[in-house]
Amino acid sequence: MTIPQPQTPGGPPVPTWLLRTLGQAEVLVNGAAVVWPARSAGELLWYLHAHPEGRYRHDLLRDLWDLDDTPAALNRFRVALHRLRHALGHPDAVTERGGRYALHPDLLAASDTHTLHDALRGARQAAPPREREELLRRALASADGEYLPHVSGEWVQAARQAHRAAVVEAHLTLARLHCDSHECSLAAQALVRAAATDPLIGEDHHQRLMACLATTKGRYAATEHYRRYRAFLAAEIGDTPMADTVALAERLKGGELPCADTPFRPVGSRD
Repeated sequence: MTIPQPQTPGGPPVPTWLLRTLGQAEVLVNGAAVVWPARSAGELLWYLHAHPEGRYRHDLLRDLWDLDDTPAALNRFRVALHRLRHALGHPDAVTERGGRYALHPDLLAASDTHTLHDALRGARQAAPPREREELLRRALASADGEYLPHVSGEWVQAARQAHRAAVVEAHLTLARLHCDSHECSLAAQALVRAAATDPLIGEDHHQRLMACLATTKGRYAATEHYRRYRAFLAAEIGDTPMADTVALAERLKGGELPCADTPFRPVGSRD
């Protein structure tokens, strides 16, 4: 999402920003990609983006560069901060209040993650199904890949998990809308994408996917998914599918179609 900004009274004009963080890491200022004058400036931007509530300098120095808050570290921080503000085209691109540094709210709003979470918030509200579906599709259009895939530091993990969970929620909600409308193929596609994003989604969702696959592609496709899921559990966490899932797989292998006429509910579900 690009955010055109009004000119600050008495100050320099605020540029148009666009931040892409899902599947890539790119910043555009007035339509032109930023070329970082030093790696530290880019690192500072992504760190602050992953912490939209802001961070104190001593936390930032420790997390980013494993430094104590010494005069030498302070100088490094000031240089990186100056370069970042200059690269983003405005002195208020990074704000400081009470010792906490944060990206300007308009800069955060220009990010693909903001588009994702904003659309999800809209989809959670009471609205006609087709309107919710459109919001979810808009959210997923901005979510093409892992959050900041080039970053490997521990500080990015919480944000990465939160954004991944948002993508999974969008796929699962979209699947439910399609399921309730008897759009089985679309429901199966959304469930496949949810499972690809996070194979450890609830086992009830894997059950739903197995049933959708049996209905849309046949029992062989459903059985193949079950076998892959079983192998994943064994290899990754040393576990086995629940008895309900095993029983469902046997039913599907026998040719049963549990959701051919009505929206599917997992084995044992009470909703």
